[in-house]
Amino acid sequence: MTFSVIIPLFNKAPHIAVAISSALAQSLPPDEIIVVDDGSTDNGAAAVANLTDRRIILIRQSNQGVSAARNAGVAAARSSHVAFLDADDAWLPQHLETLHNLITLFPAAHLYSTMYEIHLGAVIFRPKSAYPYGFVGMVDDFFYRMAIGLSLVNSTTACTTRQAFDDVGGFPLNVKRGEDLVFWMKLAQRFPVAHATIVTAIYNRDAVNRSVGLREQAAPGSLLYLQSIIAARSLNATQLCSARSLFRQIAFYTAAGMREASDIGGLIAIRKLAGDMNMRGLVLKISLLAVMPRGILSLARRFRHETSKRSAAPTEISA
Repeated sequence: MTFSVIIPLFNKAPHIAVAISSALAQSLPPDEIIVVDDGSTDNGAAAVANLTDRRIILIRQSNQGVSAARNAGVAAARSSHVAFLDADDAWLPQHLETLHNLITLFPAAHLYSTMYEIHLGAVIFRPKSAYPYGFVGMVDDFFYRMAIGLSLVNSTTACTTRQAFDDVGGFPLNVKRGEDLVFWMKLAQRFPVAHATIVTAIYNRDAVNRSVGLREQAAPGSLLYLQSIIAARSLNATQLCSARSLFRQIAFYTAAGMREASDIGGLIAIRKLAGDMNMRGLVLKISLLAVMPRGILSLARRFRHETSKRSAAPTEISA
């Protein structure tokens, strides 16, 4: 069993060295670290090119989006498993070892994930989890568990096999917002999923150029995909109920974020989508978001996080 690390890069010069250093510092070293520069206009790619470790591979391409960058990285990978890491996040030293243990324990699975912490200044948030901390096992109902804790699979904690990646066609292109979730859902529909509720990664909310707060003026691709599979009725009764719950969860919190960012067009698009699916209660909740004060919106979005604490000595990974 071998690991290729895939890092898409777009204008993350202040963070990319830390991300790569965290991959190099793994207790179970990766075979290669593939950084795909997606047409950056800063000096991030140059910083990667100056690194001397032979395991680091830099691929440059014109700006095509994060899905195309990840797909290009996987296409160049030589390992049996690909582990994803965002350029502004970081792994703790045991991340790949934890994934290795998951794969050994549950070889039938083709999608594996761990847990992350969210760092925002000196505050650390632990995202709401679908399982109790310390859980290691198979995911029994992916859509249901994602509805409980959207952190179940994340683009910095996930790993899949090359075979499964190719079977579902990689990350979808031309999808605005939620393209990674569409990919995880496609994998979960085809293959078993294994998860360890053990913190092995850091999600950096202080990072530059974060997509949080961007105005999309449209419903995210993850909701459109959920709408399509619910309408197709290709799921069993349990999965269908769970998929609808996941739709409600994503729709509400995404709409809250859009309202906070003054993206009224995006909020209206989500509300229309909910109406098309006859989710009247959700339509009402989203309508209330449109007139809710921003302070209350911030509190509502914080309900996505189970605990928070101010850390006197936050976890740090140096370049």
